[in-house]
Amino acid sequence: MARTRSLQARVYDMLQTPTFGMLLALRLVNAMLVQTYIHPDETWQSLEVAHKLVFGYGFVTWEWRHGLRGFAHPMLFACVYKALQVLGLDDTRLITVAPYVLVAVIAASVDYATYCFARRVAGTDVARLALFCSLVSCTMSSGVMRPLANSAETAFTAAAFVYWPWTRTDRTTAKGSLPTALVFAAMACIIRPTSGIIWMCAIVMLFVRQPRLGRAIRILALATAIGVPAISSMLLIDRVGYGMWKFPPYAFYLFNVREGLGTWFGESHPLYHVVVSMPVLFTTMLPFVVHGVWIAGQSARVTREPAYVAVGAIALFSLVGHMEYRFLYPLLPIGFMYAAVSIHTLTSKQSVTGQSKHSPWSVRRIVAFLLVTNIVPALYLNTVHQRGVVDVMSYLRQGAQTGSVTNIGFLMPCHSTPFYSHLHANIPIWFLSCEPPLLASGLDTHYWEAGEFEQRPNEFVHAMFANTSTHREKPSHLVLYDAMVVRVQKTLNEVGYVEDARFFNTHFNGDERRRGDVVVYRYSNPLVQ
Repeated sequence: MARTRSLQARVYDMLQTPTFGMLLALRLVNAMLVQTYIHPDETWQSLEVAHKLVFGYGFVTWEWRHGLRGFAHPMLFACVYKALQVLGLDDTRLITVAPYVLVAVIAASVDYATYCFARRVAGTDVARLALFCSLVSCTMSSGVMRPLANSAETAFTAAAFVYWPWTRTDRTTAKGSLPTALVFAAMACIIRPTSGIIWMCAIVMLFVRQPRLGRAIRILALATAIGVPAISSMLLIDRVGYGMWKFPPYAFYLFNVREGLGTWFGESHPLYHVVVSMPVLFTTMLPFVVHGVWIAGQSARVTREPAYVAVGAIALFSLVGHMEYRFLYPLLPIGFMYAAVSIHTLTSKQSVTGQSKHSPWSVRRIVAFLLVTNIVPALYLNTVHQRGVVDVMSYLRQGAQTGSVTNIGFLMPCHSTPFYSHLHANIPIWFLSCEPPLLASGLDTHYWEAGEFEQRPNEFVHAMFANTSTHREKPSHLVLYDAMVVRVQKTLNEVGYVEDARFFNTHFNGDERRRGDVVVYRYSNPLVQ
C-alpha cells in the first residue's frame, strides 16, 4: 500500500508541476507504439514531400504539382531527414522512427501548453486535470501523434491560447500577451492557413468584449504588423519548396471554394462536426466537456469565452462541403480545459456557488473510467488497426535492399499505404491514380484509374500488362487488399503472379474495398506474356 501511495504521489506531483521533459518522455513512449496508418495525409502530405526534398526521389500528389499546399510543415520533417542523411543513418530503421520523435515533441508541446492555458484561465487544480485529460486522450495518443499538419497546427494554436488575453467572468482579464499570442497564431496559420478561422473568432470576441474604436484599431494594427511578416515567410518557404513563387492559399480557394471540388473527397452533412467530430475528438470526455462549459458561467474564476471561440470556429468550419474530424484538433486544449472544470467541480466538496455539498463522484473513479475508455482504444488504433499497410512496406523495403523487389504496383484504393518515405529505395513504384478534376465542368467526364479498376478489375489487369497497352513495366510485386484478391486471383495467376506474403491489417473497415489482409503477389513466371 505504501508503494502504491508513493506511486500515486509521484503521479500527482508530475501533474501538479509538470516539466516538458517529463511529457516528452511519455510521448516518446507513445510514439514507439504507433505502428499503424490511419490518415493518408499523415505521410502523403508530409513525409513523402519531405523525403523527395531531401533525397531527390519520391512522389508528390497532385496538390503539390498544382500549388495547393504549403511547404512549411513538410520542411519540419525535411530537417529530420537531412540530419539522418548527414549522419549516414538514413539506411537504418531510423528513417521511419525519427519523424515520430518530432511528432512526440509536437504532442508534448500540446500537453504542456494545455496545462499552461488551463492554469491561466482556471487555476492550478483545473490545470493538472486538463493535463491528465490531454495525456490520456485517445485522440491525442492515436491522432495528434501522427505527422499531420493538423498536429503541428494544434501545437502552435495551444501555445497561442496560453498567451491570449481571455476574460474571466468577474470582468478581470487573465494576464496574457496579445503580441506573443498573435505570433503563435501566425505560425499556426503558416502551417495551415485555415487556422485563421479560429483567430478570426477570437479577435471578434475581443471586439465584442471591449467595443472601442481605438482598441479595435490597435488590435488590427498589431495583427497586421505580425501578419505581413508571417505571409512573407510563407511565401519564401514556398518559393524554396516549389522553386518558383506560389501562393497556395489562393490555389486552395480556387479549388475548394470557387470550383467546389473539395467534395471530391467526400461530401459531409452540415452537422458532421457536431455529431461526428466532437464525439470522436473527446470520446468519453465529451459529457464532461459539455458539463464544464455549462458550469463555467457560474464560476467567478472560469470564463466561457474560449467556448464561444470554439463554437464560432465549428460553425464556420461546418460551412464547407468536405469535413474531417482532424480539422478540429486545434480545439482540443479548450475541450480538455472544460472537461477538467467539470471533473474538478464534480469531485469538489463545494459547489460552484461556494455551498458545501456531498459529492458521489471521486477523482479515482473518474480517472479509472477515462483511462479505460481512452487508453484501450488508443492502444488498439496504434498497434492493431490498419497495421498491415505499414508492415507490408517494411517487408518490401527489405526486399528492395536485397534486390528481390525491383518494381512495385499497388492495386488498391489510392494512398492506401505509405510510399517512398517508408520504402526508402529508388525503384519504380506506382499506384492507381485518383486525381480530381481541376474544374467543376470536368466532373462528368473525368477519368480515374482507381474507379475503372474497381468496376472491371480483371479486364484492367489484362489490359495493363498487355505488351502495348501501358507505359508501366511489369512489376516484380503487386500489393492488394484481400477484398480484391477474391475478384482477381485467377487473372493474376494467368499473367504470372503468385501469392508471396500476407499481412493482417484490421478487424473492420467501413470501406469494403479495404477489408481483409494486405496481400503481396510476386511475379514468378517470365514465360507468361
